[in-house]
Amino acid sequence: MTEQHSPIRTPDKQAVAAQPPTPDSRLVNASYANMVFHTLGGGPEVRSIFERCGIPQSLLEDSTAPVPFADLAQAVFAVMEALDLPAAGLSLGSKLHVSKHGTIGMAIISADTVGQAIKDIARYYQTTITFCGMVMFYEGDRLVLELKEEFSSPEIKVIVVEALMLTLQNALEFVSGQPLADSRIVFGYPPPPYADQYDLYFSGKTEFDGDRHLMILPASLQQVRCVSADARIHRMAEEQLQHQMHELRANKITAQHILAELRKHPAAMPTLKEMAKTFSLSSRTLIRHLQAEGATYRDLRESIHKQMAMNSLRNSDHSIDAIAMALGYQDTTSFRRAFKRWCGCSASEYRERSRRD
Repeated sequence: MTEQHSPIRTPDKQAVAAQPPTPDSRLVNASYANMVFHTLGGGPEVRSIFERCGIPQSLLEDSTAPVPFADLAQAVFAVMEALDLPAAGLSLGSKLHVSKHGTIGMAIISADTVGQAIKDIARYYQTTITFCGMVMFYEGDRLVLELKEEFSSPEIKVIVVEALMLTLQNALEFVSGQPLADSRIVFGYPPPPYADQYDLYFSGKTEFDGDRHLMILPASLQQVRCVSADARIHRMAEEQLQHQMHELRANKITAQHILAELRKHPAAMPTLKEMAKTFSLSSRTLIRHLQAEGATYRDLRESIHKQMAMNSLRNSDHSIDAIAMALGYQDTTSFRRAFKRWCGCSASEYRERSRRD
């Protein structure tokens, strides 16, 4: 049943908290982008849209490569429009099975109880989802999971929150072996035009116009034993997740910091040695920090050039020669070759397609 109110107080007791990154600092792993690509159908039309948004097939197949979240969000939104999928977030969330989420999915499935699965989700969320945060707390006899995000685009906000809330619900239903009929889900945005479809996807009550995104569950759900509990597998998964979290925390100089610096100098990007000096690091240490995130300095440099080139081709009348020069290329041939490698088509073809669409 869909309602439009959301009275719930500030958390009185936080169990686990993971804050969202700032809007300009989001990267996702290419393996996650590839999962989204296939969930959307993965056909020729979807592939073409992803390529136009700067995510070619070659990038999707490189599981360790970083993909700017902005590119992935743009691709999802474009697919939603092209294929007439107004409820794209609901469609995505219904297909993103917990088993597709790698090590954290393994931990959730093998947890002893639903409570343990929920704590694993909140504690290790950041190893997979880098563009949102999560807070878990108690409110009387209720357990509350809050999604935290800072999206400026209302459309992207709706897609992401729909998909994540539905993925979360379906994961908990899978491990508990029962529908979350007593749940209450509050969305921090007005009801979308297709709000009546929410009842087809969510098991409990849904509400809109909240000041936060909340999933509210009976605290008693934590004691339910998981149908696929396996202590050995869970121990292995948790060891891997703890290692990944250690790497994230130790890795204070992140790819996002590097990207922020690179954006300041698009036409004369610093060398690896110069960038390392900016952060008072050796080149080897900077490389190690980036490797911990599955990134390379060259990939990050090229991601900035790719984003700026695509933006200029879509939104300006500058010649391809002028765009190449503004990005620091000594000759247009090198730029054209690089652009085709990034997007799977020539710069002129990309401009023509983007304006036609």
